[in-house]
Amino acid sequence: MTPVTIMIVDDHPVLRQGLRFMLQHSEEVEVVAEASDGEEALIRLAESQPDVVLLDVKMPGMDGLTTLELIRDAWPQLPVLILSMYDDPEYVEQALHTGAAGYLLKTVAPDELVRAVGAAAGGAGYLQAEITRPVLRRFASLTPTDIKVTLSAREREVLQLVADGMSTKQAAVALEISESTVKTYLRQLFDKLGATHRAHAVALALRHRIIE
Repeated sequence: MTPVTIMIVDDHPVLRQGLRFMLQHSEEVEVVAEASDGEEALIRLAESQPDVVLLDVKMPGMDGLTTLELIRDAWPQLPVLILSMYDDPEYVEQALHTGAAGYLLKTVAPDELVRAVGAAAGGAGYLQAEITRPVLRRFASLTPTDIKVTLSAREREVLQLVADGMSTKQAAVALEISESTVKTYLRQLFDKLGATHRAHAVALALRHRIIE
């Protein structure tokens, strides 16, 4: 199996070393580049072309969200996982809205980090459980806003399964349709919701009470 290649972006060298040590024992992930800030990250990205970026949000100079915006502009299909000490739901929502493929805390266990990287590389979003609960509570407390979106029954089913954490393959099996059909529904959902990826679509759908 070909490992998923990643780049680690964090201004603390000890943390970068720890993440590399954590991941080097997995055959599923290979660290191919590191960067200590946003500007260096953009240079390293062009050189290493990783499958996934693991990005800190609090860095001197160019912060993580600004870096994320620039990455999304230059490499719109490249999944970026946010790695942070902060679990504030508003901050998580901002990261997802900016285009993050997922959000993890720096306390994440090695096996979950590997799963998150694999999910992001496969086109799925990933929220650590400790983040998901407060984020859902925040969405539940928001007053629904008007959103002119009409989804078919099948689109709602696909969106709900994605929100429940299913991969494209798992959703296809559950609905007894092909993976390519699920991907077609997802593209339609992204267009209708104005979402950039799966996690963003789920966040928007929850906020506007399209799914539970």
